[in-house]
Amino acid sequence: MPSNYSLYYTFDGDQPDRFREARVFGTTVWTAAGAAMTWGEETRNDYVSEAEAHAAYVAHCCTALAEGYTLARAMLIDPAVFDFALLQTLVVDAARLAFDGVRRAHPDQHLNAFALVSDDSAMTIGCMANSREALAASEYGEEMLWNPAEWVFAEGGAYFDSAYRLLLQAHRELPFDVDFATFRAGVFDACIAALAQLDAEGVFGAGAGRDENLLLFDVSDSEPLEGAMARLNPPAVVARFEAWMASWAE
Repeated sequence: MPSNYSLYYTFDGDQPDRFREARVFGTTVWTAAGAAMTWGEETRNDYVSEAEAHAAYVAHCCTALAEGYTLARAMLIDPAVFDFALLQTLVVDAARLAFDGVRRAHPDQHLNAFALVSDDSAMTIGCMANSREALAASEYGEEMLWNPAEWVFAEGGAYFDSAYRLLLQAHRELPFDVDFATFRAGVFDACIAALAQLDAEGVFGAGAGRDENLLLFDVSDSEPLEGAMARLNPPAVVARFEAWMASWAE
């Protein structure tokens, strides 16, 4: 059964600072609130009827607005369907803002590596970036280039909070009937597609300049996703990666 869901924020500049969520399913109203990019504090209340529950849900939404929160998303959630298209849109918007923010914060750096990162359970999404200067200064040399966990810049994580909220429905004790393997694969594909979309827009350079920049999607504590490197990078970058891999086999 589809359920109503609403997400609200207060902001620090243009980044989400605090969130409030409300969802009603059947006779239950679930809410969560806290700092951006945290699990937050949950409440769950059961009511005598669906009408009473819906009224309580509406009251939660009105309270959020009265307390200065801004509505970011209102939607119907079908527990049997995950909206991967919406996730991709949210990640595109967040990554664009985050990478632009890194560039503004570090105008003296020549950024040449950009990554979206998640975890093996597909519960989180964040971004990392690196520069020619950071790579040259690293004691790990070329190895650093292919390992986003070693990169230097990670500003803008709060931009991803809306995407994070979408993922959390699969991890909280809420109605969710999507097969986990399908969910995980779809989340990772949406992240790769988001990077590819930004690349097509020229966010990471064009022409010969694009060959100098690396795009990665990285899953912490997991093997690289097959095909992602070639999907996100021009042949010159892929060849550089393959040469580095071959050097380890020698």
